[in-house]
Amino acid sequence: MKIRLGQIDLARGLAQRESPSQFSLATTRETQVAAAVRASQAEIFDRGNAHTVVAFTVARRHESVERALRFAATHPSAVGAATGGLIFVSEDGAAEAEMYLPDAALRAVRCQPAGLITDTSYEFVGSVLTCRPAQS
Repeated sequence: MKIRLGQIDLARGLAQRESPSQFSLATTRETQVAAAVRASQAEIFDRGNAHTVVAFTVARRHESVERALRFAATHPSAVGAATGGLIFVSEDGAAEAEMYLPDAALRAVRCQPAGLITDTSYEFVGSVLTCRPAQS
């Protein structure tokens, strides 16, 4: 899977050996419980306020230890300043499906260098994840 935030590639996909791991997605909706005095049951209403939390980790290999350290120092602020939605593109062959979180806000980013490798964990919050199925 490829993941992009605005103009920044967060995971460049299988060809670059940058696929996300520890991927999780949770969508919650706000509801309201309206209990009436002496009613046999409460009424439950969907308030229509949905939000999605997406979290994942990407391991990247760098050319040198110095570049890995520089990436770890600069990448979190670059991601925090990025604008645009979060785009997920599956890599299931010629027909790729896309998912969008158009109003994604970065909640947390953590970058840990270890030699030539950096492990970067991301957490984004947005409204509703929309999907465009693969074109056949």
